[in-house]
Amino acid sequence: MKIALLCVVYLVLSVAPCAAEWFGDVYAGVSLTDQDDIRAVSRLSGHATYRDVDHDKSLAYGMRFGRYLDSVPFLGFAVDYFTFDPNIPPQSVTVTGCPLPNVCGTNKVGFGSFDVTVRSLSPDLFLRLPLFRSDDAPGGRVQPYVLGGIPLFFNTFTPRNTRLFRNFDGDTDLTWGYKGGAGLAVYVYKNLMLFSEYRFTHANENEFHVRDSFAAKTTVRMELDSHTGLVGISARW
Repeated sequence: MKIALLCVVYLVLSVAPCAAEWFGDVYAGVSLTDQDDIRAVSRLSGHATYRDVDHDKSLAYGMRFGRYLDSVPFLGFAVDYFTFDPNIPPQSVTVTGCPLPNVCGTNKVGFGSFDVTVRSLSPDLFLRLPLFRSDDAPGGRVQPYVLGGIPLFFNTFTPRNTRLFRNFDGDTDLTWGYKGGAGLAVYVYKNLMLFSEYRFTHANENEFHVRDSFAAKTTVRMELDSHTGLVGISARW
């Protein structure tokens, strides 16, 4: 993250204002993840669904690199890397099914705590509204924008402190998803812009292969819907 920030600062200080439309962004913020039903299938105990599991608020950060088209200045493309950690804190949840051998039905159980790491790489499409255009800011000194993308998610799920699964026996899975967002970028100095952005991300169902407390192979399935507020700096050249 520090290296990326230094690169942006170098570009800002070394490049004169021009009509080009390349950009490099670094950003950070806070991500909130919706409650989710987590499904587990164990070879020993069977099926269980843990209802309305909460996630922690998380630091989010990332970077992206892209370009607005010269011939269509309101249209741009980028590649975005984004990460956050929607960990699962200790909590009691309602479970239906068979979380343990010979324990079936609908019950309230202590779910425990889990580490969840989300990393994504995404091709993005941008649409901006160039406001207050000038010769040295052909894209506008103020730029409201919307974005959409199709991320590839690299998600990791690791039991941290729970009686339901073997602790620290985690797994990583890949899945696709989608995201959308909106933001506002404003020129503040030469080729430097500051921006704020909201994005919604959805990761399709992951399948994590772990072991339950009896060491039986278990498949844990979960989706992630997250809302993220970001602020960042953008170098334009």
